Amino acid sequence: MTENMAETILAAMALLALGLHGLVPRLSLFANLGARAKADPEKRLLQVLQVLVVLAMVVVPLCDALLPWFEFADVVFLDEAAWVGLMLGSAAIWLFWRAGRDRGPALAPCGTLRGGGVYRYLRYPVYAAMLLWALAQLLLLQNWLAGPVAALTFTLAYLLRVPLEEQQNLERHGHRYLDYMERTGGIIPRLTRSRSD
Repeated sequence: MTENMAETILAAMALLALGLHGLVPRLSLFANLGARAKADPEKRLLQVLQVLVVLAMVVVPLCDALLPWFEFADVVFLDEAAWVGLMLGSAAIWLFWRAGRDRGPALAPCGTLRGGGVYRYLRYPVYAAMLLWALAQLLLLQNWLAGPVAALTFTLAYLLRVPLEEQQNLERHGHRYLDYMERTGGIIPRLTRSRSD
């Protein structure tokens, strides 16, 4: 795999991921930034983070593939690393698609919180997909500027959003969410599962 091919593959994968998640809602983020969220700082933070994620994980790879702006920051291209990046990027797209397709946790008739599909193994499959994508971007672009920007954006989004989401879920579901947390990994699946699953 050549450097140009790796950049083109990542750009195509970014467009595919954006298409799977819905292009129009993502583009409307730029137009509505703050319009609906002026009164709610949590919604504003979410919108700002979503814009940063789209910029870092879609726009930057497209710019790196199509424009010479980031060429000064290229490092020695390693073919093997690019192939690993391709596999991680493919896994990220699959997980991102499954997270949108599967239902999140819901209250089961027995009174416990149960997740279906990937939510049975991960509480935050979208963040897990973002982590895989950040690693893929780093390995496919092999550029000290364009590569790590996705990892930095993922870290920022994860550290700022997940504690808020965990708190909201705990307030909404109480001990049921604690039980779900014990059975399910956050962004990395648990290796051991309880017998009730």
